Amino acid sequence: MTDHLNNESLFAEHHTPDGTFVVRRWLTIISWEGALSTVFITVTGGAFLTGLALLLGANDFEIGLLAAIPFLAQVVQLLSAYLSDRTGRRKALSVIGSAVGRQIWWILIPILFLIGDWRLEALIGIVIFSNAAMMMAAAGWLSWMADLVPAKIRGRYLGIRSAAVAIASLIATLAGGVIIDQFKSSGNADAGFAVIIGAGCICALVAVMLLNKLPDKPPESIRTEVNWSYFLAPLKDKNFRYLIKVFFAWNLAIGLSAPFFAAHMLVNLHMSFTQISVYSSAYAIIAIVLNKPWGILIDRFGSKPVAAFCAFGITVIPFLWFFPRPGHLWILAFESVYSGILWAGFTLAAFNIPIANSPKEGRAIYLAVFSVMTGLAFFASSLLGGVLAESWRNFHWMVGPQTVMNYHILFGLSGILRLLAAFLILTFREPTEKGFPVLVQFIGYSILKWLSAGREILPGHRKD
Repeated sequence: MTDHLNNESLFAEHHTPDGTFVVRRWLTIISWEGALSTVFITVTGGAFLTGLALLLGANDFEIGLLAAIPFLAQVVQLLSAYLSDRTGRRKALSVIGSAVGRQIWWILIPILFLIGDWRLEALIGIVIFSNAAMMMAAAGWLSWMADLVPAKIRGRYLGIRSAAVAIASLIATLAGGVIIDQFKSSGNADAGFAVIIGAGCICALVAVMLLNKLPDKPPESIRTEVNWSYFLAPLKDKNFRYLIKVFFAWNLAIGLSAPFFAAHMLVNLHMSFTQISVYSSAYAIIAIVLNKPWGILIDRFGSKPVAAFCAFGITVIPFLWFFPRPGHLWILAFESVYSGILWAGFTLAAFNIPIANSPKEGRAIYLAVFSVMTGLAFFASSLLGGVLAESWRNFHWMVGPQTVMNYHILFGLSGILRLLAAFLILTFREPTEKGFPVLVQFIGYSILKWLSAGREILPGHRKD
């Protein structure tokens, strides 16, 4: 196994000499915890959160604010990392933070059945508190999981876990969309949101119970001396500091448009929640199929080449959104598959990069600083996007049958910035990477081989 397998406290219950059985059990629990947590994240975020906010009277700025809050809340990770390393009780912080941050949503359910503009303010308040609590859990959780998952199979395992997460997202998205539309058709959209939020909270409760079953090192073996140099260490690390700059730029580009795709579907394209769920499900299915292959590519070529390859493809996505209009949504079928392929690979690689490029000792603060700095970029960009979308809300420009509006401008700006950030990703050097050109050559060869095999089995193309 890996170097952390010599920790007797973590492997006190070996069922085999090398600890294989117990590690597999941990990985199974982590996968189930991730899947159940994803149900909660799905029904309290994305299109569902946007739809609920619109139902409660939110404008474009408030939609941008709701999307930005989770990233501002990442500042709390600095406190999380400090407490995790100062006390050594990262498991307790992770379990308590996760439980409190997700179960607080029960308060929103009765509020939905009341009246008044203050309900939107209550929603924003709950989102702030929830994300702050979950960020309190985040730093310790990441370093805890890094110890539990063997480094040599991390890419492949994250691919498997991401597939489980994608399945959960698929189920939650489809079920949530159908439930909301059913209640909405009878004039009880509030009740529909209450049902899916309640179901999400129950799944989150089971997830935290599973999380609590995982072992951790004794606090005294984690506890470290904390001072100002502790907080500054990630920024003094030249390679890690540059990594932060790269993903800071990427999040600036993504955050400018990310909050408004769901709003565009609901408000301008007049899509139902079921239609949005079907669209999102295609993305999830692609992720289920490709997460493991992407994980294998990461283990073979490195995270950075995979992230760069996917980033260049992702730059095209915002421009595809210039084509759909009410009654003409066919392009979204292609876009959902295309974006699903690329985001599956990028998300997996981007999750692994800061873990792989941070030292084992002090990893919590490294990951916390990374999340805070890149999160602030997304926060600022989303707020700016909200301000611009609100100020341009009366902009309409007819181009043939299509009406170009405020959201389209943000999509175009985001696409240009994504391209610049993708080039920046190329400049980051990962110690064990095999190089971007090598990955491109391998993927190109694999595609050509697949196409060649396809031609051989088609009528009229057989060699016999």
